Amino acid sequence: MNKFIALLFLFSSLHLSAQKAAWKKLGSAEKVWVVTHPFVAKRAYKISQHVLNVVDSLKQSNYFTGNTLSGSEADAVRHAYWMAVLSLEIGKRKALKLGKAHEKKNRNDFEQGQLEEAFLPDEAAMEMDLRNNIVGSEVKGESREMLLHQVLLALKSGLLWKIKQNPNGNFLNKNGEVIPLQNWSGKWKNERVLVPTSL
Repeated sequence: MNKFIALLFLFSSLHLSAQKAAWKKLGSAEKVWVVTHPFVAKRAYKISQHVLNVVDSLKQSNYFTGNTLSGSEADAVRHAYWMAVLSLEIGKRKALKLGKAHEKKNRNDFEQGQLEEAFLPDEAAMEMDLRNNIVGSEVKGESREMLLHQVLLALKSGLLWKIKQNPNGNFLNKNGEVIPLQNWSGKWKNERVLVPTSL
């Protein structure tokens, strides 16, 4: 019995330390959302972990074309599926508020030089995420599997948004010309543009 209690205590400690680490990564707007939504915050955290795992599995199976970093098809699916599951399980309004809080963190991360998937966030990435959040919040389904299916259909149908790039993963401007890394990386406003995921 004592071993069981010790294991239970150890598991609880590990779980709490994981939550503390997650809390430290949140931006101030996300922390406000957590504090003002105490009854669904833990569920939202678990949903977020589930979505990351699903998108990582899709990446490993080479489901996506192009790169899988910020601004890619994988990024679009991650945001849309996140909002779809959150909307189903905690409500659309709460989900969208959390999505907006997350994007406020991206602006702060840019100002503090914090990378997101190998790059500093920028205005195009923020706009892309907000658009995909809205699309995801509108997806209908009675289970996570149905929602994922609908989000992947939206990806292939061009209803989601990504940042324009060529097959080599170079970002392109509105004229289809490669934007040199130094012309966009580290700049909030730059020439990167959004396109539907069907392009």
